[in-house]
Amino acid sequence: MNGRAPVVTGSDVGVVFVDFYDYQNVGDDLLFVTLANRYPHVQFVFIEDQTDGATFAALPNVRRLRKIRYVDGLLERVRIPLRVNTLRRRLLVKRSQLVVRLGGSLYMEREGWRKNAARDAGLIGARRGTFFLNGNFGPWQSPEFLATYERIFSGALDVTVRDTASLEQLRAVPQVRLAPDMLFSVPGPAAGDPRGGVVVSMIDLTGREGLSQFREAYEAAIAELVEDLVTQRGERVTLVSFCPHEGDEAAIERVLAAVPERVGESVSTHFYRGDMDAMLAVLRTADTVLATRFHAMVLGFAFGSRVACVEYSDKLSNALADLDELDRGWKLAEFVGATRSERYERVTTLEPASPAAVAERASGHFAVLDEILGVPTAP
Repeated sequence: MNGRAPVVTGSDVGVVFVDFYDYQNVGDDLLFVTLANRYPHVQFVFIEDQTDGATFAALPNVRRLRKIRYVDGLLERVRIPLRVNTLRRRLLVKRSQLVVRLGGSLYMEREGWRKNAARDAGLIGARRGTFFLNGNFGPWQSPEFLATYERIFSGALDVTVRDTASLEQLRAVPQVRLAPDMLFSVPGPAAGDPRGGVVVSMIDLTGREGLSQFREAYEAAIAELVEDLVTQRGERVTLVSFCPHEGDEAAIERVLAAVPERVGESVSTHFYRGDMDAMLAVLRTADTVLATRFHAMVLGFAFGSRVACVEYSDKLSNALADLDELDRGWKLAEFVGATRSERYERVTTLEPASPAAVAERASGHFAVLDEILGVPTAP
């Protein structure tokens, strides 16, 4: 295995510590569920951050550790240079067989990045190695930022990124590999299952650097498009929130307030609060997905929907470029600057996505983990 850690199975696996964005976000939660379900013989543990971990209560191989509240804040106020949760995390890393850092937009140069980098560096040191899976790299500006993450990733056993742009920026690190986002491999609907309606995923642009000036125009454009889909095509439209913590629900409420009352009768909402099965059911039965959330785009492709995207971030643009599907996206400024009829025509003339090939490649994120942990075969 080219010097990699030896294969471990069954009771020899030990604990795998997973570090991910625990903010009740569809994409990040589903990444963790996908990981845990792939290796049912492995015990995964994570430290709850902004949720109580109830989303994962039904997973028998997942152990949730409560975050110790208030103590670190008190220590900071009295200027004692010790953080209880940081110490606990370091001990957990050292005692774990493997560590997996799991997520998407994790490695960006923004205010406070050195603190985030120190946290990532602290994940190196597990007994059999550390994995950084399914990320995208950047944006970044300074050579210091790039050099810092080259050092961190060079200490890992395996690093996977989900777009070619990230791979190119990290070409100096031999451990870095490319695969499409892990959630492209989520199983789609059964053949012949009924589908219909339009799902619209939204984000709240309030306070987002370089984006907040588009908020009112973006929400007005969504409201107009919803109205046209209902009045001109008789569509049922569902506005979905992927992350309450980031304001998705507030953005949806503002759009609903802007939609005429007669149209509102054909518009419903679905707010993710931890029920993953319910959210996936909404997405799997949709004929069309208009995605601003990155993982709404990914799941729309995985489920063979007609997908269009509002590209508020390069991570969407880069993924569409790798898929050779740039015609499905609008840059945010283009979306708000388009005419009402242009938006309507784009969404109503889409072809269904073809998920099979990308789903197979997306499983590449697990290639090295599969070698070490093994994948149980079906009985």
